Amino acid sequence: SVQIVKWDYNDAAVKKAAELTKGLQSDGEKVAAIYNYVVKNYNYDYGKLGALPSDYVPDINRTEREKKGICYDFSSLFASMLRSVGIPTKLVKGYATGVEGYHAWNEVYIGGKWYIVDTSYDIQMREKGVSYQMYKKAENYNKVSEF
Repeated sequence: SVQIVKWDYNDAAVKKAAELTKGLQSDGEKVAAIYNYVVKNYNYDYGKLGALPSDYVPDINRTEREKKGICYDFSSLFASMLRSVGIPTKLVKGYATGVEGYHAWNEVYIGGKWYIVDTSYDIQMREKGVSYQMYKKAENYNKVSEF
């Protein structure tokens, strides 16, 4: 747990992660279960973008309660949920093809390899009725920092 990926076993989202992954054996199955939950149950908060202070830090409890957020919120939530079930996950900031402005996404470690997962982008695609894939192509993401 770090400031931008801050979680506790008593958090509702962390309890949900434990519930979603109960009985699942592989890390891939666990990632997919949590990913599907986040992408299908949260909405993008377009009104939040222009209203954030420069020192904004995500709060997974608020994101879980409100069921909405922006890329930073979703990447923090996803990292917290996965880390809580033992899956190494990075919160990454930078730029992505098809995304306007500074962006946040995740890298997830499965079977000896890091995979890019962008829940925020996929939530927006779901809302628009456009198909999407869980794992993204590295060439479409330009990493500036990772946590």
